[in-house]
Amino acid sequence: MPVRKFRVAMSERCFRFKPDALPSHAPHKPGVYEFVTFDAQKNPQVLFVGVALKGSVYEALAAHMDGKAAPTAADLFGVSADIYFDYVASADITDVEELKDIAGAFIAKNKPRFNAGPAPSSGKHESVEVEEVG
Repeated sequence: MPVRKFRVAMSERCFRFKPDALPSHAPHKPGVYEFVTFDAQKNPQVLFVGVALKGSVYEALAAHMDGKAAPTAADLFGVSADIYFDYVASADITDVEELKDIAGAFIAKNKPRFNAGPAPSSGKHESVEVEEVG
């Protein structure tokens, strides 16, 4: 199984995690998303990396907001009053299963507190690297 390097572009910015932000900012397609907060020096701290395969990023974020997916909004806001989300806007994947590989690489890099257990993987690649572009 080959080493795979994905080129990904993140959303143009982080969006505040609140109900009225989801319809206009969360993509209505499968994808990888993150919940992020910022420390006093404005350094990002990734709290959770998720991957939406069967539904959309919008639906996944709404499920977290409604307490139907872990971590729930209550879990996230228990860490900080200011929670944001961002997402992979584009990636050079060959099929949606490879979104698992991108999420797994983000989890390995950031070690988010709400990601427990094995990182997601498509099983197609021996190892994965992610390069963020423009």
